[in-house]
Amino acid sequence: MRIGAPQWVLDQRAMRPVFAGLVSIIAIGAFVTRDDEVVSWVMLGPTVALFWAWALSWRFPAWPAHFLGLYIPLTLNLIESDAEISMFIAIVTIGVIASYAKNRTYVRFIIGSWIFVMVTLGVVEAIDDFAWPNWLFGAVFVWGAGEMIWRFTYTVDELAHTRSLVADQATLQERRRIARDVHDLVGHSLSVVMLHITGARHLVHKDPHEAERALIQAEEAGRQSLAEIRRTVGLLRDETDPGAPALPSADLTDVPELVDDFAAAGLFVTAELRGKVHLVDPATALAGYRIVQEALTNASRHTLDAQVSVSVTIVDNACEIVVANRGGETIDLGRGSGFGLISMRERAKSVGGSLLAGPTKDGWTVEATLPVESARMQR
Repeated sequence: MRIGAPQWVLDQRAMRPVFAGLVSIIAIGAFVTRDDEVVSWVMLGPTVALFWAWALSWRFPAWPAHFLGLYIPLTLNLIESDAEISMFIAIVTIGVIASYAKNRTYVRFIIGSWIFVMVTLGVVEAIDDFAWPNWLFGAVFVWGAGEMIWRFTYTVDELAHTRSLVADQATLQERRRIARDVHDLVGHSLSVVMLHITGARHLVHKDPHEAERALIQAEEAGRQSLAEIRRTVGLLRDETDPGAPALPSADLTDVPELVDDFAAAGLFVTAELRGKVHLVDPATALAGYRIVQEALTNASRHTLDAQVSVSVTIVDNACEIVVANRGGETIDLGRGSGFGLISMRERAKSVGGSLLAGPTKDGWTVEATLPVESARMQR
């Protein structure tokens, strides 16, 4: 949809025959009231024909009808003074131009030049008994009405276009949110399962019982992750659906359990929670939990035997999260997509917080500062 072309102008084709019909009726009136009907037929006939061609053919150029509709009435009044009724054709033409023409410079030029010619002919009295002030008032009034119609339809079209953009933006945001959830859930579950499987592979010959325990833990982690994915998919259902499950979301109080899962899978990780984390707004708590989850997933994927510490602290009205990765051997997995960092930053921003992530002297650190109340709750 183009903003520069009002929807009303483009779609209301039915109005064109109405304007052509008005021109035809006025032309018939001019034929009846004039003594020299031949001159009227010769001059007004092509004007009527052009208006009907414009009305019935969407691709027919409008400017020939505009030109004849404006200047044939003036020419008739120059020939004889009893053709003043034909001036209504010029008034109708002005309304058509002002409300239909897409090029507004063209509108101002053609109507302005016609008004100048009409006033000049009236002032020099080139036309006998020509009430040009009355026609000037009518022309300006119709021009103004046409401009109002144009601006109104332009605004309606612009609002429709904006509404479409807002709907597209909402869809894009929802797709990003789903992508973040799927990325975090799948990445976390696969990382934990792979850690357990790697441990089992190393122990399968040395300690079969310990290898079996690692595989059992991998199975449990896979089942838990599958349940969490199903829960997330359930939350995407229509809230008005009576069959939609009302399942709680993860929050910061679940961080110790998350850390235990990674620790059981072989990651050297510790966690410390300070402050009343259970009072954090649910949206912020979920965002913080996902940030910790993604940071631990990255640590398990990209480093070997690293020491990872997780700190969640409530200070004043802020929730500070620090995930520090120290030491260990870096695993080269090639150049990643960077979606994990993007996802963490988007989650922090979505609740009015900020996130910094980058390398340090001895590892990698993720620092997030989130409000205890999300931006949604503060409004």
